[in-house]
Amino acid sequence: MSELHPDADASFVDALRLAADRQDQSRQVYFAWDFIAAGPLPVRASCGLEMAATGNLDDPATYDCLAVCGGLVRDMEPIHAATFDYLQAADRRGIPIIGLCTGSFVLAQAGLLRHRECALHFDTLGEFVARYQHASPVTNQNYVIDGNIVTCPGSIVAIEVAAFLIAHYSNAGRAQKALNYLLFKPEEPRIALRTKPYEEALGAASRLTVEAVKVMETRIDAPCSIGELAHSLNTSKARLNRAFLADLQSAPAVFWRRIRLLAARELLASRRRSVTEIAYETGFSDTAHFCSSFKKHFSMTPKQFRRIGK
Repeated sequence: MSELHPDADASFVDALRLAADRQDQSRQVYFAWDFIAAGPLPVRASCGLEMAATGNLDDPATYDCLAVCGGLVRDMEPIHAATFDYLQAADRRGIPIIGLCTGSFVLAQAGLLRHRECALHFDTLGEFVARYQHASPVTNQNYVIDGNIVTCPGSIVAIEVAAFLIAHYSNAGRAQKALNYLLFKPEEPRIALRTKPYEEALGAASRLTVEAVKVMETRIDAPCSIGELAHSLNTSKARLNRAFLADLQSAPAVFWRRIRLLAARELLASRRRSVTEIAYETGFSDTAHFCSSFKKHFSMTPKQFRRIGK
């Protein structure tokens, strides 16, 4: 297993580390990996951590898989040309190549994503589409497998990708051990709507509307402006507004607030958090704004809703 570029995804490596040995002893018994520098030394991650390169770009057949971590998009220019030759040689051999987060930018620059589907983080979609016209990016999937190429939007989803590879190359028991140690439960997201009254309408909605709603659902606690949302989806604010009005008879900002209020109502019903905690966890700037919005939408205050549910 090899990792390319400074910003090696810690989630991916940690899953390998835990699956590679018994208990949590961190020895490379069942799996081994190297870090290969794809740019000038020293290798420095975006958080400032320097890492030592332990492998080289001699022969891709040395490894069963190659995992490419792209790092910050603005720092990708110094990537050595030999890196792209190396990846292309690995692709010709059919070696599995994993693009973690912005690693997909590196794969696209190497020409490996032409006419392939790839999974991206919504925040990088606009920049990716502007640079690479011949790939088919999606933002609503945890990972995409297209031939020998696997891509994912990064973050903790990298754990899921690593577990998939561990199960494929070794066994499901080691993959599950890593997931258990990392307390990884993808079926239990931190804030997720159990009931979506708009789901039927989404079934007949445009792809743009569906993609935008997926982003809204993943950012219940951290909404951005509609202009920023439109940019991340490689579209204009006006076009996004038109799509929502046609598909959901609602402006995007109003619909997003509705999603957050629905999530808040479910959190209130669980009784595990205070009203103030729920206000901040659903992206409201203060408790007063949250209570006012909640009452306007549900015709009762959060405290009244909680009393009724007793």
